[in-house]
Amino acid sequence: PPEVYNKEEYPNVTIVRTKEQARIVLEALKKSKLTEPERIHACDTEVMDIDLKNVGPVGNGYVTCLSVYSGPDFDYGLNDQGPGTMLWVDNLDDACGILEEFKEWLEDETVMKVWHNYGFDRHVLWNEGIDVLGFGGDTMHMAR
Repeated sequence: PPEVYNKEEYPNVTIVRTKEQARIVLEALKKSKLTEPERIHACDTEVMDIDLKNVGPVGNGYVTCLSVYSGPDFDYGLNDQGPGTMLWVDNLDDACGILEEFKEWLEDETVMKVWHNYGFDRHVLWNEGIDVLGFGGDTMHMAR
């Protein structure tokens, strides 16, 4: 990966940029589903190519990354970083398309996911062909 992803500079982030890395992380997430079905995952997206002053997320924008936090005791299984890291699924440049590897997990209604501005994230992920299920909450609405 590029130098910007140096794990010494970002020791608390597990970054996925390849299909092999995605496979390893998804194994950990699938195992968690079986052994800890009550676990809730905090998720968010970042998007580019969208002018929100003029258009909404329906049919607009490109998801550049997905971030997930699964708790201080969760280990995504990459780079011997151990538990407590944040997951960053890169979907830009040479990592374009890696988000698709997480489609099945994102569409699993038995895996609870909490979002910040779920309506936006659901739309932009729908634009990528992903029908997000497993709604566990929306922190933007909880904060009101």
